[in-house]
Amino acid sequence: MKQLITNILTTSAIALIIVALIMLIVFPLYDVIFGTTVLKIVGANIIIHVGLLITNKIESKYLILDLLADIAYTSAVLIVFGIIFDWLVVTPVWALILMATLIHLIVLFLNTSRNRNEARKINELLKKRHKGR
Repeated sequence: MKQLITNILTTSAIALIIVALIMLIVFPLYDVIFGTTVLKIVGANIIIHVGLLITNKIESKYLILDLLADIAYTSAVLIVFGIIFDWLVVTPVWALILMATLIHLIVLFLNTSRNRNEARKINELLKKRHKGR
């Protein structure tokens, strides 16, 4: 079920990017808010993910510190993009921080669930292999 949700969200994101690009190509003379906003969000996500690749190489022995560092970095990127693209006019800083926190908690939940499923499958395979001996 969680993989289905991940697939749906991934497909939706790809569709939004394609729609945004098409809108910008088809209507280049108009101020297409949707198209440019989606691309700005994609840009922010690229910077967030590249930064997280770097910060994830530095691990603390405390999971909560890693999570807080990731949330702080993501929030900082969103605030900088908010300043650059005037998102803060319609979205307060606390909402950006809340959004970053919720995203990281959802991802943590999905990753934990996936890891549990993988561990369960591996244990089942080991039990089958052990019984075969």
